[in-house]
Amino acid sequence: MPKFKKILHPEKFNLILYYTITSFAIIAILSFVIGKIFARLESQEFIKRSEKYAHNFISHINYEIYKDFLIPTLKKSENIDLENNRRQLRKLDNTVRENLYGLNIRKLYLYDLEGNIIYSTVSEHIGFAIHRGENKKLDSAINGTPASALRLAGTVDSKGTHVPETLLESYYPFYEMNKDGTKKAQVGVLEIYQDMSELKKQIKKAHQKATIMTGSAMGGLFFALYLIVLKAARIINARTRQLTEARNTLEQKVEEQTLEIREAYKKLQHTQRKLVQSEKLASIGTLATGLAHEINNPLASVAGCAEGLNERLVSILSHQGKYTDKEELEIFSEYLKIISNETYRCKSIISNLLNFSRQSEPNFERIDVNQIINDTVATIQYQYPANEAKRKIQINLSDRPCEIIGDPQQIKQVFINLITNSFHATETGGEIIIETKTKKTTVQIIFKDTGIGINPEHLDRIFDPFFTTKPTGKGTGIGLSICYGIIDMHSGRIDVFSEGEGKGAVFEITLPLAGKQDNDMRTG
Repeated sequence: MPKFKKILHPEKFNLILYYTITSFAIIAILSFVIGKIFARLESQEFIKRSEKYAHNFISHINYEIYKDFLIPTLKKSENIDLENNRRQLRKLDNTVRENLYGLNIRKLYLYDLEGNIIYSTVSEHIGFAIHRGENKKLDSAINGTPASALRLAGTVDSKGTHVPETLLESYYPFYEMNKDGTKKAQVGVLEIYQDMSELKKQIKKAHQKATIMTGSAMGGLFFALYLIVLKAARIINARTRQLTEARNTLEQKVEEQTLEIREAYKKLQHTQRKLVQSEKLASIGTLATGLAHEINNPLASVAGCAEGLNERLVSILSHQGKYTDKEELEIFSEYLKIISNETYRCKSIISNLLNFSRQSEPNFERIDVNQIINDTVATIQYQYPANEAKRKIQINLSDRPCEIIGDPQQIKQVFINLITNSFHATETGGEIIIETKTKKTTVQIIFKDTGIGINPEHLDRIFDPFFTTKPTGKGTGIGLSICYGIIDMHSGRIDVFSEGEGKGAVFEITLPLAGKQDNDMRTG
């Protein structure tokens, strides 16, 4: 019943609460993640625009330097020496700064193809050399391929200078130009630093924008679903209340029905015992005729033997001398043996009748099935020694404990009846096998013989009272009926198997082991 209650009790689950908490958590996480993704995409797009701007600016400054500085300077002198000619340096510096004015270019460097800085808006860097392999971006531009690198605020650039704000460092080839502006041979590298301080602001703005958009969309979806879930929660709560009420009513009805079934079962058991006893008593009248015949035969034999003995005794006493007829003396032994056997036969018939008609309460205790089998076999073998040479008995008992709760005398009576039947079935010879097997909660006792067997059409009636296939004077049909009642009283089962006449028979008894039987008897 506790397990039954546990299954029916619904767990408390606040659908609205869990939906709200889960939804807010998902909205917050998704908004943050999507904001990060949009911010990264915006950052990448901003850098691409800055690189494109750098490309256009450097192409422009490349042309302006040639037009406004290199060509006029070369017309006046044969060479350009920025390191020693201060006038040329100022001229180049003025040209560069005029083109940088109003733009977000923070620094500009001009390298020769050896990596030497021949000009810079940072004058102290002029003459600084960066060797091959020290700056891969510069090496790439020297080889004709533009390259860029984002320098974050707080880092150090390739010249060892502290970067106070985020800058985009771009390297582009510097070409010798024709008068029409077309490129000729590469003569150096131009490096510019673009102010990227707006990048952080744009990333933040993009993140906020994406977060707001995502949150708004998710919020609208949340509100719509909230209304649906609220409606569902009300339905579920109503159904839960109905289920709880139905469960409580069902549990009460189950308990009432269980009590009624128990009481009915007890009454049924009591009525059944009374009915069986009544049937036994009613059957005694039917049995009387057959029983009188059964007892009359051995009594007639006893009377005949007694008369014969009496006549021979008179003959012996009439000889006053020594009596020498040996055959007459041997008949005394045979007659006495017949009297003894027929007397015990009468006793057995009366004993079976008393056992069948008697109503007694069993005395249950813990008993060992294997021990009772050994005692029973020893008793039966003592009573049937004559055919032992033709009959083989094999006993295979389980090594595990075979203890049950039962009446030892009643269980022994069952074993005696079954083993006796096996002895009768193998009077002309055969094999009898008795074995025990233990399972998880039961013990099986098997009585198997290779004797005369049982006709299949008789198997269904084998346990009926007074049913017997033995000839008159050999059986009353009570023994197996008694066995069935005893095993049923011990919460067990007895089954019979036979493939037909001449093919032997198997009687299989199943009884609960001691622990299991205790529980069955308490619940019964």
